[in-house]
This record gives sequence, C-alpha cells and structure tokens, in this order.
Amino acid sequence: MDPTTRAKSLPKPERVKRRIWLHVHFWIGWISGIPIAVVCLTGAILAFSENITHWEYPELFQIEASGPRLSIAQVLHAYENAEPRYQVNHLGIPESPNHAYKAYCVQLHPEGRRNMQVYCNPYTGELTSMVGKFSIVGLVTKIHRNLVGAKVGQSIVALSSLLLAITCIFGLMLWVPLRARTFARVWKRGGALDWHNALGLIAMLPLILMALTGITFTWGRQIFHVLDRIRGAHSGLEAPVVHVSAGAIKMPFQDVADRVGALLPGNRITGVQPSNSARSPIVFFMDGERSNLSVYMDPYTGEVLRKADGSEMGIVGW
Repeated sequence: MDPTTRAKSLPKPERVKRRIWLHVHFWIGWISGIPIAVVCLTGAILAFSENITHWEYPELFQIEASGPRLSIAQVLHAYENAEPRYQVNHLGIPESPNHAYKAYCVQLHPEGRRNMQVYCNPYTGELTSMVGKFSIVGLVTKIHRNLVGAKVGQSIVALSSLLLAITCIFGLMLWVPLRARTFARVWKRGGALDWHNALGLIAMLPLILMALTGITFTWGRQIFHVLDRIRGAHSGLEAPVVHVSAGAIKMPFQDVADRVGALLPGNRITGVQPSNSARSPIVFFMDGERSNLSVYMDPYTGEVLRKADGSEMGIVGW
C-alpha cells in the first residue's frame, strides 16, 4: 500500500499526531540544514586532510634523505636551542623517512608566549614555523568547527548538530508506522519521498553518532561531567605526578626513549610529550598492533609510571 494511503487509513487522532511530528521533523531539518550541510561538506574534505597537507607543503613531506635521521632527543634539542626557544608540548614522530617532525609548541618570546605548529627537518634540524602561512586544511577546519565565527559559530554548529540528532529521531518515529517495504518502494517506484526514507534510514545511525559526539567540541566539559555522574566515577585520565628526591637529575631523554622501545618492542613511538616541569612525566604515545598506548615514564629513573589505552576512561573514552 502507498505510504500516503496508509497514513490516511490511520485513526484521526493518529493522523493529527503524525502531522504534528511531520511538521516538527520538516522545520527542524530546514533550520539545521544549512550549517549541517557546510559541516558535512568540510568534514568530507577533512577526511583527506593528511593527503591535502602533504600536497600543499611538499617541502615538509617530500624531504630527500641526506644521512641518518635525527633522534627524538636531537630534534627536541633543536627546538630548545632555537632563538627564541620553543617549549614542545607534543612532538609527532613521522613513520615515513621523507616527512618532517611536527611539534605543537609554545614560543618563549620576551614579548609573551605564543602557541604554534613548528616542523623540523629530520636530517638537518631546520625548523619551519606555520605562523602566518595559509593552509587549506586550517581554513577548512575553522569552517568545520565554528563556521569561522569563533565562539558564536561554534555554538551554531553544536546546536545544529543537536537538532540533526533530534530530527533523525523524529524521522524514525514517522517511519515506524509505515515501515513495510521501504526499500522495495525505492526499487519499484523511486519517488523522492521513497528515496528520502530509504537514505535517511541508512544514514540515520552514523549521523546521530557524529552529531552527538561532535557537540563535545563545544559542550564537552558539561557533557563529560554528566556522564561521569551517571557512571559514578571520574573518566578523565590524569597524568601521574613524579616524586622528586633531593638532588635528583633527569636522565638523558634518549635513554628513556630507548628503554620504552626495549619494553614494548612491538610498538612504534608516534608521539612524545616531554617533561616540561620538575614533577611531570615523559609521555610516549605508541602505535601497536592491537591498541594505541600512552606510556608515562619517570624522567629521573626511567621507570614506567602508568600505561593507558583509553579503556579506563569508560564511556567518555569510548
């Protein structure tokens, strides 16, 4: 039976209720449609962000080998001895020998501190700052996250994402009474409404997941707090505090890195968070065959303080 005919055959109260839900579904879809379309388009582009960045900056990702690669310790030394010097908060370790190291840094300038991305040539130690450089990926990321509208744009994206999840649920409620032969109608007749229903069903679950997880960019702290209260435990992974004895001196960084490699021979180091204070650990990010690990190391003794794979964070980590 045709969906419209089936809808007319429903009792009057059911038809009135359905008409109300249909209008709610329609108008929420229209209100959230434009920003969501922009977010979806830019998200599709960002799925290839790595390829775009490699094409955009060949001087950073098509480097010719000119001898042995610098060690992690030597790369960190290059940042520390720059003028003005950089404090590295996270250093990305490339797998390809032709790619530069990538660091998220704080530039310690007499006029103030400034956050930036700085790349390091793996053979010469030459540093390349991305400050003031146009980036296609950077622009698309800003559009995707906040429509280039700072906090206001970020709130619009988050609210539109929430409305998207709601209208998907309303669409499911509208579909249930007329659910029979949804895909058969597309095959036999292929009307616009038939395609709308079928494609909506296919995309509904991933759209709801993307919408609800996407709003954590804006309301993450509040959402995680509520989830923690439901769970009855704190989900945040706090770094262990290093206990420093009197007169203790930090080990050479490379010695600690070598020890991590020996302890986890099946894992590759993909990133490092150096110990930038007396009581903070060195964090090694490892890419293994089964899971990604964060390994917290004591910078004074080289002992493992904690291993984490995200499972201890519960629903927030998931």
